Amino acid sequence: MAVAVALVAAFAAVACQPEPKVGAPIQGVPSQAQTFGAITQGILVPRCATSACHAGSPPPAEPTLDAGVAWSALVAVPSLQASGTQLVEPFAPDRSYLVMKLRGTAANAGGIGTLMPPDAALDEADIAAIEAWISNGAPND
Repeated sequence: MAVAVALVAAFAAVACQPEPKVGAPIQGVPSQAQTFGAITQGILVPRCATSACHAGSPPPAEPTLDAGVAWSALVAVPSLQASGTQLVEPFAPDRSYLVMKLRGTAANAGGIGTLMPPDAALDEADIAAIEAWISNGAPND
């Protein structure tokens, strides 16, 4: 009987212990790649596909980033500014010229070093979402 009482007391003591603490989630890093549709509607169209930049036929600046044609204008398309790079190289955000332009590192690849968009850089969460999409193979949804 004393053993049973001791076991019940031991289980009760363990059950009353506080939950172990874990670190806060890392902010700005998407847990999974966003769809191209979400990236287009949330980032490319409002920030890039404007009449002054990447919208219209033809747009003032290539590539065209209008919602209906952006994927085919970006994925596996050679960069006109940096020889040997693609605008979006599926599975390789670090080799994708789009990411280089968004991060301001395009000159390192022989391209034009102007940061895009020129009015104000995208925030890290937006760039991370684009990188995650590319890492996932840059699928067209």
